[in-house]
Amino acid sequence: MNQVKREEAELERIGRMIRETPVQIDLEERIMRRAQGGQRSGMKAEPRRLRRTGRMLRKSAGIAAAVLLLTLLIASTEWISPTLAASIKQIPGMNSIFRLAGDLGLQSADEQGLAAVPERSDTHGGLTLKVSEVMYDGIRVSLGMERQTDVKKLQQGDISGLMTDIKLSVDGEDINTYGPLGGSGGGSFGPFLLRGKDADSRIIQFTDLQNQGGRAFPDTFDLTLTVDIQGIAEPFEITLPVVKKTYRNSIAEPIVRSSTGMTFTLETLELTPITTRLNTRIERPAGQPVDAVKDFLGYDLVDDECNVLQEINGGTGWSATGGNTLLSAALFEPLKHPGGQLTVKPFRTLSINKDGVREKEYIPEFEVTVPVSVPVPLPITEK
Repeated sequence: MNQVKREEAELERIGRMIRETPVQIDLEERIMRRAQGGQRSGMKAEPRRLRRTGRMLRKSAGIAAAVLLLTLLIASTEWISPTLAASIKQIPGMNSIFRLAGDLGLQSADEQGLAAVPERSDTHGGLTLKVSEVMYDGIRVSLGMERQTDVKKLQQGDISGLMTDIKLSVDGEDINTYGPLGGSGGGSFGPFLLRGKDADSRIIQFTDLQNQGGRAFPDTFDLTLTVDIQGIAEPFEITLPVVKKTYRNSIAEPIVRSSTGMTFTLETLELTPITTRLNTRIERPAGQPVDAVKDFLGYDLVDDECNVLQEINGGTGWSATGGNTLLSAALFEPLKHPGGQLTVKPFRTLSINKDGVREKEYIPEFEVTVPVSVPVPLPITEK
């Protein structure tokens, strides 16, 4: 038996064990318990009473370990066989794009029931594009999109290779009208295509441009997604409701540091249970334009337990031509615990090796440490 078949056999064994074991997960109770625990009233949520024998506890632990192992094995590769893919889809929770995408915030949204499941789709030329998951936390909008087709030429490669253009509108308005000066002030919403659970799925993600003077998205809106596919004349159009699912905390008092003819400003630091967004400003003296390459900074965000938050693709930056100011917004995974402090460590990238690892030159004069807290997820009524 070759290596691929051995891995398939092991994954099928794990999947069979999970499918054949009844497991009840009460997400609503979990969310309410967290919400109540975060309130300042003296009341405490009554813990749920569970009776489990030692055998049941061992079995549940085994199931959890199996789910984790299966998730890691699938997420580590872009390809699995059609037979195995069909088997995995029968496992509860394992058909989620967000669960398997490798993004801690989206995994958390899926686990906490904060991701909507609209199941909206459009079909042309033997190809169906389906939006199966949506998450909006007030910072980023993430859409889980899947490809479904029996046409061989449309099955080749990954789904993003078929897309030639993506357009977005919010409540019937082109999304660019939410940009600076109604779309004429620079900046770009993207959107960004991020890895999904396999070659047939991708995450389409975008954020607002408030740090550049753009408008915030409404708490609830209808999003229309228009996708052009290579070789298919008619565009795919999907309209779906988007609802903000969490509150967010924001450190809104700018913190300024200066060194070597450059001023660094931490404009805002926004936190939700799903995303952390860092908005910054780099300025040169008047008459000295910034260099969008040399002056662009990266950031490490380190919590008070020395955990470095993973950066999420989809940050944006903008500088006017010949201007002395560079604005940027970088996205990171959420904090792993609700309170404490966060240290922002700016750096210049000196080089990037073949594995994508960056050689960094930190700028201690720009380092900032701030107290932080993350709001409890409080889902809003669906639109």
